Amino acid sequence: MSRADNRKILMSQRLDVIKAAAIEHGIPFKDKGSACDALADAIEDCSITLASVTGQAHVYGASKAVPAAPATSVGAAMLQDVDALKSAMDQVKALGQAHQSRLMGLDDGVKAVAIELDKSRGALAEGILKVSDSLTALDKKADAQAAALRAQVADIRIDDAAVAVQVSEAVAAAFKPFAAAVADAGAEAVVGSMVAATVVRRAPCVDVFDISVTDRKGVEVMVDIWDHPAAPAVDDNFIWSADILRHLLLSQDTGENAWFGGEKGTGKSETARQFAARTGRAFTRINFTKHSGQEDFIGATGLVNGATVFEPKGFLMAYTCPSSVILLDEVSNTDSGELAVLNGLLEPNAAVTIGGSVWRRAPGVLVFAADNTLGNGDQSGRYAGTRTMNSALCDRFARLITFKFMEPAQEIAAVMRHTGTTLAVATHVVEAINVARGKVETGDVIDAPSIRSVCAFIRALDRMPVAEAWQAAVAARQPSESAAGLAAVYAATINPDYLLDNL
Repeated sequence: MSRADNRKILMSQRLDVIKAAAIEHGIPFKDKGSACDALADAIEDCSITLASVTGQAHVYGASKAVPAAPATSVGAAMLQDVDALKSAMDQVKALGQAHQSRLMGLDDGVKAVAIELDKSRGALAEGILKVSDSLTALDKKADAQAAALRAQVADIRIDDAAVAVQVSEAVAAAFKPFAAAVADAGAEAVVGSMVAATVVRRAPCVDVFDISVTDRKGVEVMVDIWDHPAAPAVDDNFIWSADILRHLLLSQDTGENAWFGGEKGTGKSETARQFAARTGRAFTRINFTKHSGQEDFIGATGLVNGATVFEPKGFLMAYTCPSSVILLDEVSNTDSGELAVLNGLLEPNAAVTIGGSVWRRAPGVLVFAADNTLGNGDQSGRYAGTRTMNSALCDRFARLITFKFMEPAQEIAAVMRHTGTTLAVATHVVEAINVARGKVETGDVIDAPSIRSVCAFIRALDRMPVAEAWQAAVAARQPSESAAGLAAVYAATINPDYLLDNL
């Protein structure tokens, strides 16, 4: 029976019956309609029966029983409700059994899948173990092969110095015919100016010159390395001084010109050449005499194929070639008036008009001057013909650098490298030469013998008597006024038998 039918029956009951039933079943009573709705809901939910409401014989608040409503139709309705409920319960039971059957089947499937997964995991673990064992074996094999290879490589000795020498010799040999042709034509500066050199890298000073130079903060000074193909050959025997390198590298960074001064044979010219060699720069050396004029190093206007043109010479050609190191050698031999043209060119950021063209210093160009008097001219009679330089020219050079003879230990090492002689011979000769140099101060010897004289003397010992070698390599280079002083030095310091026994 539907809820609507139950409510209809309930509404047909008396008010006191409905009120009593509501109180009996714990339903708050407000009015008959709401009480019937609540009772009908309870009957629908099977928490009470319609008979328990309509069969109430007692009237709430009354002293006598109230006859119950006829039960025939109510009983039939209840039977229908029970049957419907039973049918529903049977359906629920059937659905539960069906679901349980499905769950059991699903559980069996899950168990089967779990078994297969366990098998797969076992197989996978076994495969991983085999791969791990294989990798371990490969690692051991690779380690053994690497150890064997390292042992083989350890037995290989590469002489970097020998390789560098061979490469240098091969390049020099290949370049020699061309270099000779260029030199014969007097076209070194012309060829150099046609090459566009660039800085290819920067390296610490210690890596380039094998001697450390640092700034005031202790940071290693970096050196620009150029790629000019006509850079001079490196002389591995040349000995560098940290004091001189500080000046050269300062000029590298600032572009300032520097003046080299000092006794002959102290390495002024070779320092400029070897700085160019080590840093891959072009090198132009201009030798000045008392007859040198600006047309010899700057250029002059002349006829070329019937046309009047300005022909630049060595200085201007190198001045416009990136990376060039220009050495104005023995510059104080020349009249200051001839050198005046250099004043404008030696200024920072110079732009000078010469021969109808504007000339500017190319990147990386360094200009050094060298003489024996530091621009002061001859004051001792030892450098006759040298002249006091114009202060305007000297002012274009930021620093005057004094070159001195090497310390004895350094000079002995250099002589040994250059001549291949023994330590005993090199020491004996250098000590004798230093005595001769000391005689310059007393006026007994005019010119201090240079390291070139030392090396020439030692090489000559292989072909001639000791006294003859001394005369040819040392004494004959000096003015006649030095003859007596050098003879005295030879007699006092040179032991011919000792030299010949230790060659």
